Amino acid sequence: MTTPRKLAFGLAFVLNALLSGCHADDGSIHPASSTETMGLGVVGYNHTDHDIGDFSVNGEAGSYVGRHEEHGVACCVSLPAKYTPGLTVTVTWTDEYNKHPQSRAVAVPPYTPADGGEFHVHFLRNGNIKVFATAIVFLSNPDYPLKGDEAGM
Repeated sequence: MTTPRKLAFGLAFVLNALLSGCHADDGSIHPASSTETMGLGVVGYNHTDHDIGDFSVNGEAGSYVGRHEEHGVACCVSLPAKYTPGLTVTVTWTDEYNKHPQSRAVAVPPYTPADGGEFHVHFLRNGNIKVFATAIVFLSNPDYPLKGDEAGM
């Protein structure tokens, strides 16, 4: 008889295998076909003066993000392993009381499979939202895609 723990482990194994299809067995990255996807952990950055009660990307992952804070990795959003121009994701969020849901299509800037690792969602002070597929995990890194005043928390 299958226990819930064994079932959960098996499901996690299958999902991991499906989401990590862009890496070869030796860890190197190979060219992606148009049907391959990569799974990315989601990190939220709130640059505003208001808490975000909950957020998601394409209906997946995300969570609470306090004002002027970042929230650690939640699992997972799936993107095509090969970037295609015009790619967007839908970011949905609520206010600090998990009310007043809002949703917006956000353009995803170009990325490569080497950028895989995390998908960062930035709620900016001016009301805009910017997203990035990135292997750079620190906003303070000079190569981080968000620059200038926007990068301030």
